[in-house]
Amino acid sequence: MKVFKGSLFERLNSDFDFKQYETREEALYASVANNLSRIFSTNAGSCEIATDYGRPDLNNINLSMKDSIERIEYFCELSIKKYEPRLYKTKIAVSREKLTMNQMNIVIEGYLIVDGKSRKIHFKADLLKNGKVKIYKDGI
Repeated sequence: MKVFKGSLFERLNSDFDFKQYETREEALYASVANNLSRIFSTNAGSCEIATDYGRPDLNNINLSMKDSIERIEYFCELSIKKYEPRLYKTKIAVSREKLTMNQMNIVIEGYLIVDGKSRKIHFKADLLKNGKVKIYKDGI
């Protein structure tokens, strides 16, 4: 049985404590959420070595509301597919019902390999007014 050791960044940085989780599955979900949080906390273009890393700059989208949301979904999906390869068949949806000034909720749906089996998983990303991002596994 393969021991889960986290993402490369987590292994290099060693700021993620896997021992706090009861199962490898819980640790895997938390690790993916941790990486998604980094992606959504970073504006695309602000990382010099990977200008496509992160979410699109939400302040500089000058399109209609519908087109802006579709653009956000598209570029977030591309970034996750590239920078969180453990999550595959990824779909992103901005929650239009919960769209408020300076706050956005994003549903992330995809699949993970857990103990050799593909499992569907949902995460939610809350992009908060204060610039913080909260990512959590959703029990849809």
